[in-house]
Amino acid sequence: MNPMPDHRSRNIIFLCRELAGENLRHARAILELEKVRLLVICEHSPDEPDASVPAEVVLVSDAQDTEKVAAVARGLTLKHGPLDRIVTTTEVLLQSAAWACQSLGVPGMRVSTVQQVLDKTRLKAMLQGAGIGVARHRLLTSGDDARRFAADAGLPVVLKPLGGSGGLATWCVRTSSDLDLALDLIQPLPDSRVLCEEFLTGEELCIDAITIANEPQVYSICCYSPSILEALEQPAIQWSCVMPRDMSSRLYREFIEQGLAGIRALAVGDGMIHMEGFLLEGGGVRFTDATLRPAGARIAPMLQFAYDADPYSAWARATVDGCFDGPWERRYAVGTVFLRGPGEGLVKDVQGMQGVMQRVGDLVVDGRLPRPGAARSATYTGDGYITVRHPETGAVEDAIEFIARTVRVVYTNPTSDQPTAEETRKQWKERLQYFNKLNRPAWDNDNLPTIGTTGRG
Repeated sequence: MNPMPDHRSRNIIFLCRELAGENLRHARAILELEKVRLLVICEHSPDEPDASVPAEVVLVSDAQDTEKVAAVARGLTLKHGPLDRIVTTTEVLLQSAAWACQSLGVPGMRVSTVQQVLDKTRLKAMLQGAGIGVARHRLLTSGDDARRFAADAGLPVVLKPLGGSGGLATWCVRTSSDLDLALDLIQPLPDSRVLCEEFLTGEELCIDAITIANEPQVYSICCYSPSILEALEQPAIQWSCVMPRDMSSRLYREFIEQGLAGIRALAVGDGMIHMEGFLLEGGGVRFTDATLRPAGARIAPMLQFAYDADPYSAWARATVDGCFDGPWERRYAVGTVFLRGPGEGLVKDVQGMQGVMQRVGDLVVDGRLPRPGAARSATYTGDGYITVRHPETGAVEDAIEFIARTVRVVYTNPTSDQPTAEETRKQWKERLQYFNKLNRPAWDNDNLPTIGTTGRG
C-alpha cells in the first residue's frame, strides 16, 4: 500500500537579528520553495513589514540566547505543528539554531558541528588533522602567553577574540607597545581566551561552496585586495574583492584543492560554506577561518552576476530541500570595491563618480553610494560599494583599480592617513564591541537607490 501523500506546509523557522537586507533576501528565497510556511524569530520588528514576505514574526530579546530561541521554537511547534527546519544566515546565531534543532529533534546542523567551527582553535586543529595548512597559532589565557608567542613567532602577530566574527576585532600587533595596548583592551584570561596567530603575507582569498550531504556541488574563489587586516588598519584604503572568471589557473590549484578538502572535513551536510586563507609569498597555502553560512561582503550578489544564477534560491534549496539545481557555468569575472576614506563623523561628499561612469560605466552592474549625512561605518566594507563585471578578469581588475583611486569619500572630521597612538586605541576599542556580532552595513538596505543595472561587459 502506498503511503498517503503529505499535503501539509513545511514549517521553516528563519532566525535572524532583523528581517532586512541580506536576511530578507534569504527569507524570500525560502518562501519560493514548494509547500512552505515561513516562521521568523528575530530581535527587531521591521519598521515597515514587507507585504511580499507573508510570515509570522516572533520577537525575542536576544537571538543568541539558546534557551529563549528554543522556547519560542517550541511554542511555534505547538501552534503550527512539527518543524521541518530551523535555519539562519547569521554567524553568531548558528549555535542558537543548532541548539533549537537538537532540542526539538529537528533535522539540521548539530551543536558540536557549529562549536567546532566557531571555536577557532578547534577549527584549526580539525583542519590540521585533515592535512590542511593553517596559520601557526596559540590560545592565550594571559599576557605572558602572548609575549611568549610573539617572541617565538616574531612580530607582527595577529590577535583576535576566540569566537569573533566579521574580522572587526582582529588586530595586527607590530610592536611591543601595540601588544601592550591590545592586551590591555582584550585582557586574556582562562575564562576569556584570545587567539594569537602568526602574521601571514601573500594574497588573501576565500572559497565558497554549496554542499549536499557534505559534498561540494559548486565552488567559487574570490581574491581580496588588500587583505582584510590591511583594510582594517588603513581606513583610507578602499577594500575590494574580485572573482576571476577562470579558476583553473595553477596559481589557485592548491588553494582550491585544500579548500574543498577542508569543506568536506567540516561535514556540515547541506548548506553554504565560506573559508578564508592565504597564498603565501614564498609558496604554499594557509587557511585562517571558516564559517557555516553564506558569505558577507556582497559575495552572494557577486555570485549571481558571475554565474547568472540565484545564490539565495540555491542556499534555500540546499538547506531546506537538500538539493542543488546545477551545474553552474562561470560566465563573467566580477569585482566589488567598497567606498570609504580617512576621517570620522558623517559622510560629507562623494567625489569622482562622474569620471567613473564615463570611463567604466558600461561595466557597472550594481552599487550604492555613501549617503551624505550618514554616520561613517566602522567596517572595512565601508559606506557604499560599486560592482562591475566583464568576461575578462583583467578588465574587471582594471576597472576596480580605477574606481578605487578615483572615488573619494569625504567626512565631516578628516583625519590623517597615519593614526596617532591615541587614535589607534580609540579605533581598536570601537572595533572590540563588534567581536560578538556581525555589523550590518548602512548600504544593506533595499530602500536605497542603486546604480548600474544593465552592464554586461
